[in-house]
Amino acid sequence: MAGYLLDTNHIGVAVRPQSAVAQRITQTKRRGLRVGTCFPVLCELEAGIQHISHREEYYRSLRVLLRQIRTWPLDRAIAQRFGEIHAELTRRGRSMSQVDMMLAAMCREMNLTLLTTDRDFEALPDVKTEDWTVSSPHEPR
Repeated sequence: MAGYLLDTNHIGVAVRPQSAVAQRITQTKRRGLRVGTCFPVLCELEAGIQHISHREEYYRSLRVLLRQIRTWPLDRAIAQRFGEIHAELTRRGRSMSQVDMMLAAMCREMNLTLLTTDRDFEALPDVKTEDWTVSSPHEPR
């Protein structure tokens, strides 16, 4: 079953319930598609939260969002895909953050489209991406 994986930049927008991203998540779930994030994204998010002044308010909004979407763990198959992606990028002289490689591995393994504003994923053309932060729906890259 197809679905969507939210990158950190999309979670950061989706915590605002009235945002276009939050509304699209609700619509997508109504269509029966999977929507979620993963623990590496939550780790990146936590790093950013430590630098904001309204942490408790943000955490309240984040808890509401996380009740609406799945949080997928990494597993052995995703770890293997991570290794393949690392080798592939190294052969081509490209690099990507470890978290981004984990997201790409998860997308490949679970047949997910990555919701991101990050153009680094263009290095992996088979990883489908969309940017829901733009005002109108964006075609997959």
